[in-house]
Amino acid sequence: MAIPFQIAISGQGTTGYTLHATSPGGVIETLIELPVLTNDMVTNGEMLAPVLFPPPVHQLLLEAAHTASEAGNHVQIQLHMALPEVAILPWEWITLGRSTPWQPAIRDDYPLIRVGRITRSRPALPLSGPIRLLIACAPGAAAAAAAPLGHALAQPVREGRLVVDLLRDADPLMLREALAEEPCHALHLVAADATGQGATARLRLGRALDATGLAGIIGDYQELRLLTLAADLGAEAVALASIAGAVHDRLGIATLALGDLDNAGVATFCGPCYEALVADEPVDLATTDGRAALAEAEDAWGAPRLWVVPGSEYLFNTRMASVARQSVTADAVAGEAAPVGKPLRTERTLTGAGQIASRALTSAKAFVVGTTTVGEPAQRARNETPRKQGFSPKLVALIIAVLVLILMISQVLPSSIPPPPVPTVVPTSALPLLEP
Repeated sequence: MAIPFQIAISGQGTTGYTLHATSPGGVIETLIELPVLTNDMVTNGEMLAPVLFPPPVHQLLLEAAHTASEAGNHVQIQLHMALPEVAILPWEWITLGRSTPWQPAIRDDYPLIRVGRITRSRPALPLSGPIRLLIACAPGAAAAAAAPLGHALAQPVREGRLVVDLLRDADPLMLREALAEEPCHALHLVAADATGQGATARLRLGRALDATGLAGIIGDYQELRLLTLAADLGAEAVALASIAGAVHDRLGIATLALGDLDNAGVATFCGPCYEALVADEPVDLATTDGRAALAEAEDAWGAPRLWVVPGSEYLFNTRMASVARQSVTADAVAGEAAPVGKPLRTERTLTGAGQIASRALTSAKAFVVGTTTVGEPAQRARNETPRKQGFSPKLVALIIAVLVLILMISQVLPSSIPPPPVPTVVPTSALPLLEP
């Protein structure tokens, strides 16, 4: 169990801002001043860290860390930033020290989260099958995010622990229909753009969509536990964060805003993050795994922001090793390929654990494509099931047309001309199968 260490910033009147630090070891209140930030996030993190951890607060944190260490736990840093001008600051980048920098956002012994007004959340979702992830991409270049993301998630898909559905050219109506069509436990939304901040923040998903509208679409689906917001390059990271925080405050579900990460960065983060969730890890540590992967890749590790209600970090309870799991039968994908723009519609049935991996991989071919390269959207797989032998409709129609033509010619030509021979039907096994 994590030891909570909550920091809240309030105020701004004649006395400025007030920082409140609360832990099991005590409460500290002190006045602070917000620095003028630059365009360099690493520098901003070095400037913001002393604001959050002045000496008295730093000492309180050390005491909490000592308590957690004795209990075999970790400290969870909870940031409660209710003021809009404080909430937009990049607190995830905080860094103390230079020779051996302390960066809690990428340390699993100090996971860093944001908390909102809501104090109740949905409980961990019990699952007897794989986690289902819907990736919904707005019209335009946002669909290019699917390819690198698909490759990053290939391993849990192959193992049958994750089922991924892809919705292309999504708009609010299509998103609602997709959520109603299949179970959805996690939603990864890729907007074409994001602008504004606070109450004026909007996503571009076919049309402009604010936090209230998005919460209205996804709020009815009680199995949903995680919303991740990403966008094309050029979108405003503050807008994504504003909407993620507002949706969290309305619904209580965990929300992630991926800021200005590009498609490759999103894949770098989401691969280990989602894989940790599939392994029943809490979402704060899963987010830390994703940020650490970004840091290792020398990417923007402080960009992802997580909102979660304290105490509800475990989103799923799969127990897949000991419980019979749901899967997709081979017959479920034997028909026509699902049209682009719609998630897979499949039949599910109980099956043994040994058959999960291969069947889940078959169902996921609509998304994870082995030959897809970065920058190209994944495409739905073509039907690979062997066709049943027999005359195809086009071949039957061709034979009938030939017979009718022969009959017409025989009535027109003189009777002295012998009728043309009737073609012998070649056995089906000797004919190439024509595509319908």
